[in-house]
Amino acid sequence: MLNDRARVILFWFTIGMIGLVALVALVTILRACGGSVSMEPPLTISPVQVELCTGEQRQFVVEEGIEAEWNASGGTIDESGLFTASSPPGDYTVTVVQRGSRRAAEASVHVVACTPTPTPVPSPTPSPSPIPTATPTPEPTSLPRADPQGDVETYEGGAPAGGAPAGVDIRAASPGTDLRVDLQSTAGAPVELADWVAEGEVLLWIELYEPVPDPPLYSDWLFALDLDGNIATGRPAGSVRINPDLGDEAVVGALYEPAQAAYAPYFLVWDAAQGSWVDGPDVVRFYLSESRTLVGLALPLDALTQSVAQAAGVTPVFEAVKGRGAVLSYAGEQAVIDFYPDRPQ
Repeated sequence: MLNDRARVILFWFTIGMIGLVALVALVTILRACGGSVSMEPPLTISPVQVELCTGEQRQFVVEEGIEAEWNASGGTIDESGLFTASSPPGDYTVTVVQRGSRRAAEASVHVVACTPTPTPVPSPTPSPSPIPTATPTPEPTSLPRADPQGDVETYEGGAPAGGAPAGVDIRAASPGTDLRVDLQSTAGAPVELADWVAEGEVLLWIELYEPVPDPPLYSDWLFALDLDGNIATGRPAGSVRINPDLGDEAVVGALYEPAQAAYAPYFLVWDAAQGSWVDGPDVVRFYLSESRTLVGLALPLDALTQSVAQAAGVTPVFEAVKGRGAVLSYAGEQAVIDFYPDRPQ
């Protein structure tokens, strides 16, 4: 039989063991919960909610440069985020996951049985009738490059964008109206860029109707380049909105991210083996004029051609190079964009 002292010792020993077991269980639970929480910020998807007729399409987007995997619980969605509503009507979910990460986002799609409304196409600004002259002088090497004012559109649908921010609407750019890009000459470039570009560099430029704000909103000035003029090589045509008629092997651009308050030039090359973009050498220079209506990008021609040959397996054909420029920004939470030359209707 235990005496009173032994009973007291046994009682408190039992209480201590129960407390220790409870503490270990609590720590285990907290560690499990803490390990399941991702510290990465969630992806931002746009739009987050939409209503479509059966047969209607809507473009979903995430941050520029994200390699994303798209899925939909109903209808179909391609690798670029273009969703097509199909029967039966109902509520569906579009899911996007960043490759190599746990970041994800969802959007709600409400599909109804109706006839899709055709997307309105903005009418081009009428040009004044030219005044005839007695002896017109043709200028075959100087194609007109004026782009209609007010043709900024929403990224996800192509509809006219209301309330587009300043510094997005393109007046002219370095590609010709036939998409041709001369990598070996600066003919037709604004005069103020002539002293800025160095010998052996490719010059790409965008002229704007309104100046870039100071400080800018989120902005992306970029060019998609088809270096051999072959739509079957490079990033597949139609993968994103800038290249419906291009098989682009390189993207050259500059970002302004308000959080960093800095302009960040970039150079991406299409990796044919991986089927994705890889970073090219850090050789792009950025220019913003004093009027803030002219953006210039320059990089060595040798670096461009060598990087494309190594990653994309493409030898540039200088007389066949094509490209399209664009400016991407946001009106509130809505992504807006202007292209030059405009996308084919």
